Amino acid sequence: MSRLPGVVTLSADTVGQPGNLPRHCSRHGLPAVRQQDFVLQSKVKLEGNRALLQSNVIGMSERLSDYGKKVRTADVKGWPLCRKCTRSRALWLAVASVMFFGGLATFVGSLVVAAVADDMQWLGGVAFAAFAVLPLAAFPFSLGSLPRLTGARTSPDGASVIIEQPSQAFAAELPPAQ
Repeated sequence: MSRLPGVVTLSADTVGQPGNLPRHCSRHGLPAVRQQDFVLQSKVKLEGNRALLQSNVIGMSERLSDYGKKVRTADVKGWPLCRKCTRSRALWLAVASVMFFGGLATFVGSLVVAAVADDMQWLGGVAFAAFAVLPLAAFPFSLGSLPRLTGARTSPDGASVIIEQPSQAFAAELPPAQ
């Protein structure tokens, strides 16, 4: 484990074992009301011209293959989440679900009604708006993601987990830096 100002780095083995993490939230410093298991994934930068690589199926498959070879993951067991984090996650995931499934139901419903009913061209606009809402559901979904809520990310090699700006209560319960 290493500590820089505002950054704590823990080994992936440490966070992968249940019971090794503090009992306080890394973001707010409040007592944990829930422990969550999840997988952190490293960010990967691929080389090459993106437009040329995505112009055909072979280029896209090569890009996905390179991505799969370079990405690293770290299993996290028992990450502490406080009541604020749990509520925030539930809220954003509920908003994402309403946007996605509501948009999907509205899209399909407006197309069905427009096909059955006469003189209802305005339903095409409703279908278009509902279809536009579907990809927008990704934004609240990302706001409720565990890596964003916890402030944790995996190092490029996957050997450690980096926590940016952890709360004082979380940092105080970590073992001393070696």
